[in-house]
Amino acid sequence: MRILRSKFFQVLVVILASFLAFRFGIQPPVPRSVLTLYMAIVLVAVLVYASSDSDSWGAFLRPIRSTIVDDSKRPLRLALFVLFPVLIGYYAYTQAAARVEAPPELRAVHPAPPASISFRGKTIDIQGLDNPLRKDTVNLQKHVREGGEIYSKNCVYCHGDNLDGKGHFAHGFNPQPADFTDPGTIAMLQESYLFWRIAKGGPGLPKESTPWNSAMPAWEDRLSDEEIWKVILYLYEAVGVQPRRWEAAVQQHPLASRHPAPRTPPYGRPGGSPVPSHPALASEAWAQEADLELGKQVYEKRCAFCHGVDGKGDGAAATFLDPRPRDFTRGLFKIRSTPSGTLPTDDDLFTIITEGMPGTSMPAWKTLPERERRAVVQYIKGFSDRFKNEGVGTPIQVGKEVGFSKESLDKGHQLYQDLECFTCHGKEGRADGPSLPTLKDDWGNKSRPADLTKRWNYRGGSSAKAIYTRFNTGIAGTPMPSYADSIDPEQSWHLSNYVVSLGPEGPNYGTVLAARFARRELPATPDDPLWEQVAPTNFPLVGQVLVDPRNFTPSIDMVSVKAVYNEKGIAFLISWDDPTLSKPAPGDRALADSLAIQFPAKPLEGSERPYFLMGDSRQPAYLIRWRSDAERVEELTATGLGRAQEQPGGAGTRASGAVVYHEGQYRLLVTRPLASTPNGAPGFERGRFMPIAFLAWDGGNGESGNKMSISAWYYLFLQEPTSTKSYVYPPLAAMLTVGVELLIVRGVRRRQGAREG
Repeated sequence: MRILRSKFFQVLVVILASFLAFRFGIQPPVPRSVLTLYMAIVLVAVLVYASSDSDSWGAFLRPIRSTIVDDSKRPLRLALFVLFPVLIGYYAYTQAAARVEAPPELRAVHPAPPASISFRGKTIDIQGLDNPLRKDTVNLQKHVREGGEIYSKNCVYCHGDNLDGKGHFAHGFNPQPADFTDPGTIAMLQESYLFWRIAKGGPGLPKESTPWNSAMPAWEDRLSDEEIWKVILYLYEAVGVQPRRWEAAVQQHPLASRHPAPRTPPYGRPGGSPVPSHPALASEAWAQEADLELGKQVYEKRCAFCHGVDGKGDGAAATFLDPRPRDFTRGLFKIRSTPSGTLPTDDDLFTIITEGMPGTSMPAWKTLPERERRAVVQYIKGFSDRFKNEGVGTPIQVGKEVGFSKESLDKGHQLYQDLECFTCHGKEGRADGPSLPTLKDDWGNKSRPADLTKRWNYRGGSSAKAIYTRFNTGIAGTPMPSYADSIDPEQSWHLSNYVVSLGPEGPNYGTVLAARFARRELPATPDDPLWEQVAPTNFPLVGQVLVDPRNFTPSIDMVSVKAVYNEKGIAFLISWDDPTLSKPAPGDRALADSLAIQFPAKPLEGSERPYFLMGDSRQPAYLIRWRSDAERVEELTATGLGRAQEQPGGAGTRASGAVVYHEGQYRLLVTRPLASTPNGAPGFERGRFMPIAFLAWDGGNGESGNKMSISAWYYLFLQEPTSTKSYVYPPLAAMLTVGVELLIVRGVRRRQGAREG
């Protein structure tokens, strides 16, 4: 085509493709300043290409000149005449307006190990050390299996069942947990290196690998040296790689010689497809071809640690999980397309294996090849006689979709009331209904209703169609019934639309809390109108699973924070969901709800910061803590978990607080002067990034002390007062662009006229 040979078109394609690649193809995202630099280099490069000779430059300018002088292209000329000033003005605004981006953190990924370490009172030489269990070839597979059990009890929440660093709590840590399937991790390391990292954890990192935000605990306090070596055996066996050896002549280790490294994930790189490669292929055809022996192998290697070898939901990790792993022997499956009381289809089971169960410890197994996932479906069906004695249910028919509208939402809200959904899910959907304390599943375990304001945690999907299906099929084994006999298809759509309206599809987590300057007194209550003008920043919280007692089942998984400041002080508004209001009286055995904001206790150099779990003796942390059983907030100095002391002078002398609890949500106001104090309270400076973290306790969930929810270090940034330049520069840039356009048009037309004359 002629347009494809156009120099001008080629330049536009290169510029657009480069922008899309730099903007969306690089992870983590490229900072705006770097993106601008990259695009400037691309622009110069394509202009050099277009102007390589006079003919090429003329071909490049020809469509531009034609647009300016050709009267038949007047509509296009006018559109571009308006578009360019608007784009230039917007770009000027983005450059002039205040932007806050977290500062980069440079750290060594694999720092050099020490020559020796101290481990439980003895010295271990790291240099030249090999895994002693590899010599026990008779019990090698037993050691690997035991290593897998240790991993599933201690490591899976961060590093994941897939060993890819995407565990249930991984999103709450920065840096992310190591991806063991990455060829740049354990595949290029000696086993002694792993022993050092596991034994000493984040606190044992050398200075070049700080800042101290690594969540990796020092496992020497919990695991013996033999248990650590077993975990290391399991890691290499599961990933399918050999460790680097100290000797020059590398010999294949026993496991590798007897069990060649599988070529499919998670033992290698992803190669499976998340959906059937032949959609028209019936499930029965897959069932006939499925390899039950393959299903057994995959199940025992990947599923049995949670679901148990016999499918009873009693695997090694089961006691640490909430909800507990599914007991396949009962034949009750939560997420189905079939009516209540019937068995799921093969595609239903395949979808759950592929997509996982958001908000639980069931991961998405998309990395496994489709054949393996199909084989696992057939294998787990063998745990229950129901599949032998009953037919699979027929998927329900989804009624004609009702569009999202105010009328539909009003009807959905009324149905929510009429069906008494609030008795479990709460009036505003925060899982705080009056029935909460009595809810149990079919196995007698405590059952939590879904928090409808957090759609990203919906099991089975968060779309209106997926919610419609849940209403009409129910969730087997739980208190959630089917409403197929109570409401018609149109009402199901109204109710689904209403539930969708209760919360966003994703949490939209941030990394920087930008405090806005206020030319007035700071808010005195959580309901001050000023807060409506401030955008919140959401930060993830995860269970504290690093130090005993560990919290594998936290109920507080996010805080939403706003901040404003003036010349004298700073105010924070922290919101979080808590399904129960816990306010124990003196002498009451109930536990209090609590939340703390954490900062470094003293100024830091560069990117250094205290250990994120309440600091340490070298770098203490400063906490502002609120408790539901007290009438004030406390200011504490902490040198580690369990080592926090109230600052001299009594709490409340500087920081103050006020709290409101409404329909399953706390809103806590904390205010404090900007200036620092000699007793360890840090100051807040404008234009400076300050580390900030959060800790939370839900007393109703049995949380206190070390059993809590935690966050990684993030940043607080006090923005400069709004400058007029963000309002002056854009129109000036737009007007200047208009002037340049007029000069170009006038010049081109004058030269064209001279040629024609």
